[in-house]
Order: sequence, then structure tokens, then C-alpha cells
Amino acid sequence: KVFTKAEIEARQEIFYENYCKTINIEALTMIDMVNKDILPAVSKYVGKLSETAATKKSCFAGADCTYEEKTATKLSALSGSIYSKVTDLEDSFIDLKNAGSVVEEAEMFKSVIIPKMQELRAVTDEAECITSAEYWPYPSYGELLFGVR
Repeated sequence: KVFTKAEIEARQEIFYENYCKTINIEALTMIDMVNKDILPAVSKYVGKLSETAATKKSCFAGADCTYEEKTATKLSALSGSIYSKVTDLEDSFIDLKNAGSVVEEAEMFKSVIIPKMQELRAVTDEAECITSAEYWPYPSYGELLFGVR
């Protein structure tokens, strides 16, 4: 019997608002990172792989460009998937404006936004594994854990 019912409800609303603001910032940051850094980096690497394959073929008639072609093809498909998922995540924010209360908004973050963020993260992680470190805009887990400069 420390808080009144009104005080408990007010604290609950504050917690919901804090949750929504935190997830909102994380999702918008993710969208920004993907659109401004990751997609351009993957696209640039695909371009470099394609250029390398074309150069090898023009210099050597029977040159094996399997690595370049398969990697460029896989990354092209992944970049298409990344773009699709980030666009879908952006579009989810339109529906968020229709939430009638902070509780409904929190539920939408939990059931819609976070799963879409997880899907985008999975595809982006896959692209990171096959994109050259030279092109990837962020440090890898290995660099963060073991990198000493």
C-alpha cells in the first residue's frame, strides 16, 4: 500500500513510453545504418567483384571467375532482400501511428517492429560474412573483441 492506483497506472504508462522510445530509436538507427552504410557497401563490393571478373575474362580467355560470379550473385540477392526488409520495416512505422494508446503501441513494437528488425539483422549478418572487410563499414565482432591498435 505504497502507491495509489493512479500512481501505479502513471508509473506503468511511463514504463511503456520508455520501452516504445527505446525500440523506436533502435529501429530508426537500424534503418539509417542499413540505408546509408550497409547497402552502399555491399553494392560497391558487388561492383568490384563484377569488375574483377570482367577484367579476368578480358585478359585470360579461360579464366575461372567462379568465386567472383557466385559471390556477386549471392550478395546481389542478399542486398535485394536487405532492401526489401528495410523498406518493410520503414513501412511498419506508418501503422504505428494508428495505435490508440501507449499499450497498443508497445504491443505493436513487440509483435511487429522487433520481429522485422530481427529478420533484417539476420540477412545483414549473412551479407557481412561474405563482404570483404575492406568494404564493410563497421568493425567485425572479432575486431571488437580482439583488435588492439
